[in-house]
Amino acid sequence: MATQTVHHPHFGAGELLKTYMGGYEWEVLFASGRRFRLPAKEFSAESYHAVATPPTTLAEPPARLPLDTDQFRARQTLEALRVGIVPVQDAETLTIGLEAERVTLDRALDRSRERGGDVLAVIGDYGFGKSHFIELAARRALRENFLVAGASLDLVEVPPGKAHKIYEALVTALRYPDTQRRGLLPLVEKALARPAVISEFVRLCPREVKECPLAAALLALQDCPSQSALEAIVAWLSGQTKPQPDMKICLKRPPRLYITGENARQYSYLLTGISLLATLVGYTGMAVLIDESEHYSLLRTMQRERADSFFQSMIVSSLGLNNGRIDPRSIPDHNRVEYPVSYTSEPHLFFLFALTESADRMPVGTWLAPSHLVRLDDRFIEKDIREFYSTLLRYHALAYDYTPAADRYADAAAVAPGLLARALAQHRINLRELIRSAVTTCDLLYLYADYTADAMIGELKAGLKV
Repeated sequence: MATQTVHHPHFGAGELLKTYMGGYEWEVLFASGRRFRLPAKEFSAESYHAVATPPTTLAEPPARLPLDTDQFRARQTLEALRVGIVPVQDAETLTIGLEAERVTLDRALDRSRERGGDVLAVIGDYGFGKSHFIELAARRALRENFLVAGASLDLVEVPPGKAHKIYEALVTALRYPDTQRRGLLPLVEKALARPAVISEFVRLCPREVKECPLAAALLALQDCPSQSALEAIVAWLSGQTKPQPDMKICLKRPPRLYITGENARQYSYLLTGISLLATLVGYTGMAVLIDESEHYSLLRTMQRERADSFFQSMIVSSLGLNNGRIDPRSIPDHNRVEYPVSYTSEPHLFFLFALTESADRMPVGTWLAPSHLVRLDDRFIEKDIREFYSTLLRYHALAYDYTPAADRYADAAAVAPGLLARALAQHRINLRELIRSAVTTCDLLYLYADYTADAMIGELKAGLKV
């Protein structure tokens, strides 16, 4: 049977291997050797038989990213890699593969900038890079002039079923593309320096101003002479629900922030309001990134329902009321107050959350279309791992100030990535274990001058059982 060749605007020509979900997704082996499963709508050209295809020139290998580091930081990087973790500052230079996923991420950020927002749910087993992908998203969002609010969930400090705690963690950790300061205060200070921004924000407020925490606080702060009151009001807006005495100097009757009950709508409203305020002062919008959502599977029924409400509110806020999957009316109001799920119809909010594949995970398939799901698995080709190994050798040489001996390290670099790729494909190791093993091979060659590359390769092969 003749093979079909299809064309992708980013990856070029490739062989169609298999279709999924009634043709919605295609699995394609591209001429570069990369193999991806992508939405069929991304393929712009009409398919034709491979026998009629003219010879294809392989794409040029990507240029090496410069190592934006020094010897001390390179050593810190290696210490993290020895336990299988890529440090945040090296998220881009040490990413293995994920080319298609990075294209999806960049498009989602583009849609968040050009439209009201977008959503991605990142799904994968333990050790396959969900946290790494989130940090990669954070760095790309900052580069695109987004504010970044990130939180990692757990069952004690930041449970999935407590919207108030999630909001507090997100806003407290708010990152900026133009300053190292964190939290809400830098954004509030920028807004207060431009009275027209406050006026426009209040004009767009969908509630009575005195009943809106953000609008009421900003109006009160415009004429507030007290620095302690400013800091107290910002702390309250950041999730400290009990008003501090100093804030009443300028905001005597603040609207209530609810800790218990069905409060998801209030906190998605506040997050979209912060994103809107960010756009009014000149930022692109805000990226909300949530890791460790798999704790959802450990929640009791009521807490799962509260978690559902928060994540659905965030999805509706980012995609818009007519997203087609979630009816906003199904998200319950608090028994004492009603809030719209979003401050505005175009908050320019990018929402990304990660969860582990399991039978008890969030029902994201009923909330989101397949194009909003990013699946991380072990489909890495050997070329990806070779690129990682080559970069790892550069870090190692910089960290310990040596020039790799051409014979020993060339032999290792030629064979070790293939063994690691085979073990990963056979599910003998996960991505985190692959990273640890790769660093160990570099350490052994550096520490023991009489340890030959052949001996290392033999031991690696035996240990991986490949």
